[in-house]
Amino acid sequence: MRDRETDDVFKTLVSELHSTLTPTTIMGITILAVGLFAYESLQSTPLLIATIAATLASLGKIAVSLAHRRADATKRSTVADAARWEKLQGLFIFVIAACVGTLATVAFAYRDLSVHMLAVALTFGYCAGVTVRISVRPFIAATAILLAALPPTLSVMLYGDTAHWILSLLCVIFLIAAMQSMLHVYGTTIRQIRLFLDMEHQARHDPLTGLLNRKALCEAYLSLGTADDVLTCVHCFDLDGFKSVNDRFGHAVGDALLAEIAGRLRESLDPPALAIRIGGDEFVILHPDVRDPADAEALARRVVALLGMPYQIAGDEITIGISLGYTMAISGSVDLEQMMVTADKASYRAKRNGGGIDREIPATLDLGKFSVAA
Repeated sequence: MRDRETDDVFKTLVSELHSTLTPTTIMGITILAVGLFAYESLQSTPLLIATIAATLASLGKIAVSLAHRRADATKRSTVADAARWEKLQGLFIFVIAACVGTLATVAFAYRDLSVHMLAVALTFGYCAGVTVRISVRPFIAATAILLAALPPTLSVMLYGDTAHWILSLLCVIFLIAAMQSMLHVYGTTIRQIRLFLDMEHQARHDPLTGLLNRKALCEAYLSLGTADDVLTCVHCFDLDGFKSVNDRFGHAVGDALLAEIAGRLRESLDPPALAIRIGGDEFVILHPDVRDPADAEALARRVVALLGMPYQIAGDEITIGISLGYTMAISGSVDLEQMMVTADKASYRAKRNGGGIDREIPATLDLGKFSVAA
């Protein structure tokens, strides 16, 4: 089912596995209580081994979930990270499920009705919990349910009397229902996560160009932090003659031109630089982690040259001018709005001079310590 999941959906679903701390704790205590009672009643060594193993595996699952939660909270996980956490979580889930299945199977090997009742309750309770909380990873959930429920169901069938045949039939029916419910929960969760991610994407992206919007720009800037040895550069630019393009060719062509410009920006920028459309024909480039001021000038020249090349839209060749201004500051020393105002001033000067590039650097910023050439 991995092919139904985008990378973001996959990472979100795997993250749900560390939300099972409370159910895992409750189930671990329940397994310990039922197992000890069954051992006290039957004096079966396999029962004791399964109980101890399940308890240790529950503690391991809790420890892994805590570590998984901390990892998700401290850094943005990659697909590879999520895959590793999924395997580790699945390992402990499989061990617990196998212990539950072993405990119930051994219990049904003895003719003690009280132990039978507890074994049935434990098996159904565990499978219900898996169906509800682990269905986000259907392979893990289905395997766990089969490990926990199938062996005791077969054990019940061996009794051969009517009551036990009915009980085994109920187990099979509930097993099938659990699988169907698991797939339903998984499908519903997938749809909800996709809807959430789509809404989150729309909240941070410009619908016409697909570039980041002002909200995403603010969030990205705030996430940069402070560093005395690193510069952050903000480039602001707009299009010269964009109104005449709309008047001559129509707004549909104007929109297509903006989309083409966005595509060229994406191709020309290397991470961690970001392109943002803040409205109309106004764009911003956030250029963090600049260690040589010459890099900011080089980026500005590359962008102006690339965006100034002709565009073929609806059979017409369109050329547009760029007026770009930029500024820079020590990372975290100046707020974003102030930097954008400063870069806008440089952009306006560039426009008054016929387009191209201008810059405005605060008098208090000593570029000499960042680059000898500066």
